[in-house]
Amino acid sequence: MLFVMLALSTATLTAPFSCTVTRVHDGDGPLWCSNGIKVRIAGVQAPDFESASPCRAADPRRVNYRCDNTAAKRSQQIVERLVLRRTLRCEATGKSYSRIVARCTLPDGRSLSCAAIASGAAVRWDRYWRQYRMGECR
Repeated sequence: MLFVMLALSTATLTAPFSCTVTRVHDGDGPLWCSNGIKVRIAGVQAPDFESASPCRAADPRRVNYRCDNTAAKRSQQIVERLVLRRTLRCEATGKSYSRIVARCTLPDGRSLSCAAIASGAAVRWDRYWRQYRMGECR
């Protein structure tokens, strides 16, 4: 099983992949895919649950982090409505912890990152938006 997980992770760094979402942690991920991949939504930042590691340790570099359980739950629910049990088309842009950072497209053709921003689940994280060459939202 571990070999399969490593193979999937390696493959997704070089080729587009599908993700049928089975679980959503919060508004920027991870999203758990039925194939075992965990996806962090590229270019956005959503509120974190107060138990998240960035919220437990003060760090002045983390000015974009909002630690608020109510806001994180709302963000999670919005993203769940967008993606849960749906199949996304994703393209890896990097890795973050044990997750694949990816630009994903919803079944209706919209960018998941742009949809998360438009719905109020997340905000554009300019540093990574530029790094991942996210383009403009329509």
